[in-house]
Amino acid sequence: MDVGVMHHGFADHGRDYILILEVSLSHQPGTYRLTFTHVVDLSIRTAVSPEIWQRSWSEDFTDYSRWEAAGEPDGYVFGTNWSIAYPGFRAISNSPSADDWARRLAQPMFAASLATDRFALSLIFHEARLERLNEDTPVVSQVIFPVK
Repeated sequence: MDVGVMHHGFADHGRDYILILEVSLSHQPGTYRLTFTHVVDLSIRTAVSPEIWQRSWSEDFTDYSRWEAAGEPDGYVFGTNWSIAYPGFRAISNSPSADDWARRLAQPMFAASLATDRFALSLIFHEARLERLNEDTPVVSQVIFPVK
């Protein structure tokens, strides 16, 4: 639970899917770019329950300052603008979909999923690349505390 998803979406060219992550408790804390290349299948769905969605429908929940000004009503505050990666990433072995894409493209293809407090995504891709951008963890280090 020491990984925050700060941003995610397709690269401008539309082939690769990029996640910007903050990792606070690892042996190399920092901000990272995780790029899944050659994404041929991607699905994303909410991880927020229908009951919480109903309580969080107002635009007050999309801006943290506005939510505070509204008296911090009960619901899910989308306006934090990041998600905790929990339970996190999972490599999916023996994926029929990845195997089918590998056969059709004559390239190795893999499957993975990511579950957060806000959304869950699954994807079929060719390669994953992780690049450390810097040592900064300004958001996650404020909310994640090491267990001693």
